[in-house]
Amino acid sequence: MLSRPHLLRVRRLVVLALAALLAIELSGVAEARDLGRIQRDLADARERREQVEEDIAAATRAYEELVGRIARLEAEGEELEQEVTTLRMELGELDELVTDRLRAVFKHGSNLDPLSVFLASDDPSAALSRAETVQRAVVSDRARTEDLVAARTRLGAAEDRLTAQREEVEQAREEQQRVTEGLEASFAELGELVGDLESEEQAEKERLERERLERERRERERRERERQERERQERREREQATASRTATSTSSSSSSSGTSRPTSAPARTSGGMACPLDQPRSFIDSWGHARSGGRAHRGTDLMGPRGIPVRAITNGVWSIQRPGRSAGLWAILRADNGDHFWYLHLDSHTVSNGARVTAGQQVGTNGSTGNATAGAEHVHFEWHPGGGRAVNPYPLLRSACG
Repeated sequence: MLSRPHLLRVRRLVVLALAALLAIELSGVAEARDLGRIQRDLADARERREQVEEDIAAATRAYEELVGRIARLEAEGEELEQEVTTLRMELGELDELVTDRLRAVFKHGSNLDPLSVFLASDDPSAALSRAETVQRAVVSDRARTEDLVAARTRLGAAEDRLTAQREEVEQAREEQQRVTEGLEASFAELGELVGDLESEEQAEKERLERERLERERRERERRERERQERERQERREREQATASRTATSTSSSSSSSGTSRPTSAPARTSGGMACPLDQPRSFIDSWGHARSGGRAHRGTDLMGPRGIPVRAITNGVWSIQRPGRSAGLWAILRADNGDHFWYLHLDSHTVSNGARVTAGQQVGTNGSTGNATAGAEHVHFEWHPGGGRAVNPYPLLRSACG
């Protein structure tokens, strides 16, 4: 049957494994959710890009139609301008003829009646010729006047058409400008959409690759922690078996002395451990020795001069405890592997509460505070595997201190 510390270690292993599996599952769900969102965004962006491309095609067709329309209007405008120029020249000539005729009438008088001209002549033949001439002049004047009026009418109509044509050209050019600006904006949006799509796709690929590598790294670390925990478990089981054999061999001497000694703990022989007290020091296996009040000694006393350095036996966190009447100044080193090491009767602490310490780092000084005997300064040292009940630390100290 497994002991309580072993059960605690097994329970921690199970919790770690479940936590790792849950983290992997949650990361996979989050990754799937993010990937789905990005894929939807990409689909929307591609749909928008297709719409923009259709808008660009329609705007391009409209632009081409406007270019042709403006060209036709400009050609028509040139013809109208030529027509207006011609009409203005004709109108000028007619104006000049009518003006000359008016000057002649004013000079010779206004009586141009053919009958009066005929009766006033002595020569009937000459009178008839003069009357016919006057008649032709009157008809010619009337025709010129009508031509002048008609020319002015045509000129006015041509100028109106030219003005309307110029306005239409201006409107077409404004429409062309709007279409051009729309094309430029659409091309800019298309470029941004394409650029954003490519950038987002590349960024997502890189992110997924980083997450994959991170998951693999965490999985390797988890497996390494499990391997190390299994090795520690196996080592402790071997040490416990060795300690059991040692306890069996020493049980007879313990019985003859009348002292009840608790089961000793296995010796830890792995590297990375430091002796808790500097030289000069001395200690013996006093586990289970009688103490006042009918108590049995539950640790090892490392004897040495007052003030010599007290050191961390392994890596962990230095947790200073409330001073006690028996323990004096004391602290617990909470090791990284889950074990607890108690240091009692210290003269002082040299690191702050909660400080992270490494094996061999000074954490205090040797003393005799609490119920320790003055002049017999020592560190009462206890080992609590997994934070549980104390076991004999002597084999461990022999390994760490030599």
